[in-house]
Amino acid sequence: MSATAEQYFPLVVPATSLLLGLALLAGWRSLRDHRYLLWLAAGYICTAFPLAAQILMDNARLATWSVLTGALYCAGSWATAQGFALRSGGRVPVPAALAISLLTLFALFCFSRLSDVLGARIVFLNLGMGLLLALALPALFGREQPDTLFERLLSRTYLLLVAYAILRPLLAWLLAGWFTSSGLPRSGLWLWMLAFNLLLNLWLLFLLLGGLAQQLMGELRHERNHDPLTLLLNRRAFFEIANQRLQHDPANHWALLACDVDHFKQVNDTWGHAAGDNVLRQVGVLLQQMTRPGDLVARFGGEEFVLLLRCADLATAARVAERIRAGISEMHCSPAKQTITASFGVTMVAATDDLESALERADLAVYQAKREGRNRVIASPSQGGTDSIHLIHHSSL
Repeated sequence: MSATAEQYFPLVVPATSLLLGLALLAGWRSLRDHRYLLWLAAGYICTAFPLAAQILMDNARLATWSVLTGALYCAGSWATAQGFALRSGGRVPVPAALAISLLTLFALFCFSRLSDVLGARIVFLNLGMGLLLALALPALFGREQPDTLFERLLSRTYLLLVAYAILRPLLAWLLAGWFTSSGLPRSGLWLWMLAFNLLLNLWLLFLLLGGLAQQLMGELRHERNHDPLTLLLNRRAFFEIANQRLQHDPANHWALLACDVDHFKQVNDTWGHAAGDNVLRQVGVLLQQMTRPGDLVARFGGEEFVLLLRCADLATAARVAERIRAGISEMHCSPAKQTITASFGVTMVAATDDLESALERADLAVYQAKREGRNRVIASPSQGGTDSIHLIHHSSL
């Protein structure tokens, strides 16, 4: 076998596949939660070695090593399918993947050791790889995925990859008569297919990394905007989103509810901070359950929560706060199963420039509720200060 530049130049394709696999492996080491990166790395790496062997060997040697190279091709296709399935929240069925792999290897054995038929090996190997890759399609198209440009392009590119693997031997047979060729790795069509395979894999990796970057940005945005304990909006995110809502939808009537858990320091001092954290988490869950999906629920810090609701008037907002107050008073989330209560301040928000003032009015109403015995809802009209605060509910502790 002569060592020519024409022979070794196609090694760029498996070398690139190997480097892409190593890059994905390095990415997985930094992002262990994204296990699909490990499977995709294995898919690229496992495919690189038999592809290099296919370029360097003549047809006689390919027949000798066809079962081993076929096993690596099947492993690479299986790992790739598993990676895409895991990324979409599914898994490749092991019995089906194992059955396809064994049948493919059996066919390669028969048409290399028992009878040397190059065309049959090409058909069965590519068909097996295509079927293994197709095992990820139910996860990609059968589950609800984020409707983003990257996700749409990624799913359609993967479908193209499956179709290409299955149809590749048919195209080669029709266009170049591979099955009777003695120089398969050196044919012009083979080089064109290598180039197309390289471009397809680079495009697929670009989409994968683009989708991963988009996902990581979303996770970072979520961490920036949410309280880590209750997973509610934090103070900064609340003001940002609330101002957007008030600017873009000024025709609606908006109500601001401030909530403060009563005697929270006693819970921490008596039962420890773990018990206090559990109380805050349970209150956060209840607030989300008793509000609508479009309402804003935030933890401002400590035991203080703030809500922005669409409400027709102050009386309606006060009734919502009363239902939440009653729900909290029925909770038993401390180690002693003692009752947890909260005090509420309610006011209406006139416009974006009224948000800070509305929060001050709601806070004053909460302080008034605390002074008058806690576990109550007090509403404050949009105009006026503490003199205009009036009692909605009273419950002695």
